[in-house]
Amino acid sequence: MKIKLSSILLIVIACGLLNSCEKNVLRTTETFLPEDKAFAKFYLISPNTPNVMIKANDAKLNASTPGFGGVFPSTVTFPDYVAIPTNSVIKFSLPNLGTSNDSVVIFSNQVALEAKKYYSLTLADTGIDRTLFTILDNNSNALPADSSYNIRLVHAMAKSPNLSLVRVDSTSSISVIRDTIIRDVAFKGASDFVTVPVYSKRIGTSASFHSFVRYRLVITATGVSIGNLITPAQTTGINQRNTSIYAIGFINGTGNLAPVLSQIVYNK
Repeated sequence: MKIKLSSILLIVIACGLLNSCEKNVLRTTETFLPEDKAFAKFYLISPNTPNVMIKANDAKLNASTPGFGGVFPSTVTFPDYVAIPTNSVIKFSLPNLGTSNDSVVIFSNQVALEAKKYYSLTLADTGIDRTLFTILDNNSNALPADSSYNIRLVHAMAKSPNLSLVRVDSTSSISVIRDTIIRDVAFKGASDFVTVPVYSKRIGTSASFHSFVRYRLVITATGVSIGNLITPAQTTGINQRNTSIYAIGFINGTGNLAPVLSQIVYNK
């Protein structure tokens, strides 16, 4: 009897192990992206707008994202996107304090997207009302070689003329290299991705010179500079990536409404 009980016990244990192995396999099975949805990254740059809730066809996507300078999904330095229906009514609303319920819908607009494609959706501000525009993120392009990355300019500065982007590589007050890498982008438009070196172009430079790389936003017609961004030295993950930089604010704005280049946002 002891032998039979032991045999039964071993069988039970073996079955349990087999079941647990099967569950592990199921838990670690690759999750496939939805074939019938588009993928969106939201960038919110409507000045003086508080935290907002984002919905697609009344399905809540987030809890709360800053209305000015907010990115959703919120990881700026990682190319996260959220899956949404291809024909979505996008709503931005102010949540009730202490709840996840709608309070006031501040903007609503329908967007038509293509399944399995990636988009940047930008909530901008004309100074009178808000606007939402969509840019296709063509992330199918080959990523650049080591020590380079791709960057594009998205023009989200309402009531502003066409803009260009100048990259300034300077490791000293004497050695300065200026390149106009992107030219003549209109409001609600975006340039193609342009490949640039991660570090300063000066021969013999090291990673420490990364902090001397900066971008200058200029009015195309006049060449007048209206905003600068110094590329931070700690942006080490930028190598071999697709990134975007946004022109935001107002052409004659001051304070937090002044024209400026946004942080660098990662697309791939």
